Amino acid sequence: MTYSMLAARVAIGSTALALVALAAVHVLRPQIAAARSMISRYALGRHGWVMALCFAAFAAGSAFLSTAIVAQLTSLHGRIGAALLLATAVALALAARFSMDPVSTPPAQMSWSGRMHSMAFMVGVPCQVLSLLLLSVALGEQTSHAALPLLEIAAVICASLAAMITIMLIVGPGKPSNPDGPERFLGLPNRLFMTASAYG
Repeated sequence: MTYSMLAARVAIGSTALALVALAAVHVLRPQIAAARSMISRYALGRHGWVMALCFAAFAAGSAFLSTAIVAQLTSLHGRIGAALLLATAVALALAARFSMDPVSTPPAQMSWSGRMHSMAFMVGVPCQVLSLLLLSVALGEQTSHAALPLLEIAAVICASLAAMITIMLIVGPGKPSNPDGPERFLGLPNRLFMTASAYG
């Protein structure tokens, strides 16, 4: 077995563990309204370690996937995509280590952990999207990977990110809470983003 094959298997196993952990926190914390809440909220309080495990497993999956495919990439944009995927892994590891602050925390009162988690989100999400787009194009150009639905998955991820950003802009800091507004759907594109990224 080559190193690339071993890394690919570890990547698949890590990502599967991340998805199991993500499903588990929904069962362990049913009092959190999934449709309204970002998944990072599950890292707070009881069973927070399960959400940390989810982020850590996603980080490992991204890192091992990057090392598994880099040798197969012949184009510059493909190798940039692999590097961005590695940056995504670092951001996910930071998200696992540093949990977010409670949603009601004013920006000026954010803790060091909350700031680091926010930075991980701001860096990791763009890197994740760009890496998938670049890798989708690069691998799609190679006959051995041309049949994979990479661009379709990338489109789902971009659409879910656009939905998240739109809702965040509408219900951003300083704006009054509206329980019947778009904020009640914020958690759905967040979960779609993470699930589609796992399949990507």
